[in-house]
Amino acid sequence: MLDTQPLSMSAEEQHRLLEWWQTLEAAHPIVQRLCSLVSELRLNPESSHAEGMILFYRAASEVSYGHAGVRGGIRRAFSSEYCEALRMNLVMCHFVARLFSGDTKVLLERVAEHITGPHAQQLVRRIRETLMENDAMINEMVKKAHAFFGKETFQALQMKAMQSMTLPMGSRENFEFSAFDRI
Repeated sequence: MLDTQPLSMSAEEQHRLLEWWQTLEAAHPIVQRLCSLVSELRLNPESSHAEGMILFYRAASEVSYGHAGVRGGIRRAFSSEYCEALRMNLVMCHFVARLFSGDTKVLLERVAEHITGPHAQQLVRRIRETLMENDAMINEMVKKAHAFFGKETFQALQMKAMQSMTLPMGSRENFEFSAFDRI
């Protein structure tokens, strides 16, 4: 279990955290535009039927959730809630935004293969451009996270997060995926 004992930050750490926050604030309109364009594509009659649309929509939503999670974590870090558990949450939310950004790009290309309408194709082009902007902001977020945590610490926390999300070998035999497994 993660430690929830309050941690203190130096003035320099607070400054670096504020810079990370400012990067997220700059990214916020890009993420909003991405979600708006994806929703428009999903509802467009020229593209709503496209294979993979729901997965694509969900992946883009996860990008938004990841950004929001980091923003919320940073906001909480400036309060008495700053602790090891919150640090881990920041890293995990950042990981989600970055991971699903890649998934969104792959799924967009799959969806785009099934779209023929000119308006929907224009939306796909705009989504591609917005995803490139989002990638640039994620790269800036990585730099700010490295500045705040230290590159090695950040990478170690990422590894810890990935390990906490992975089932150990052999545990699958005892894991029920759904109620249908019992039928």
